[in-house]
Amino acid sequence: MVWGGVSQHHRTELNVIAGNLNAVHYREDILLPHVVSFLQAHPDMTLQHDNATSHTARSMLDFLKDRNVSVLPWPAKSPDLNLIEHVWDLLDRRVRARAIPPQKCPGTCRCLGGRVV
Repeated sequence: MVWGGVSQHHRTELNVIAGNLNAVHYREDILLPHVVSFLQAHPDMTLQHDNATSHTARSMLDFLKDRNVSVLPWPAKSPDLNLIEHVWDLLDRRVRARAIPPQKCPGTCRCLGGRVV
């Protein structure tokens, strides 16, 4: 799985996550190092993520609330509204259009310029 964040003027590094993303992994490897400090430095910005269980777990909601992170309410089953889904589609097309698309994670990671967490 690949995680990344975008806004009008900013983007995060791409992070390749081995296995499934649970609430603890999301908090420790994504939110803490990449999101929370950025949002605290930009209090006018709001976090938007979908309704995946790793995002909506009670521990996650409490974690974000304790750090005064504003979260945009998100309708269920609405991937077309999510900007990042369009970014993933474009990225997927570019990787698949390569003369020899990567077949395994290390090659894909190099192709994406991401890092493995």
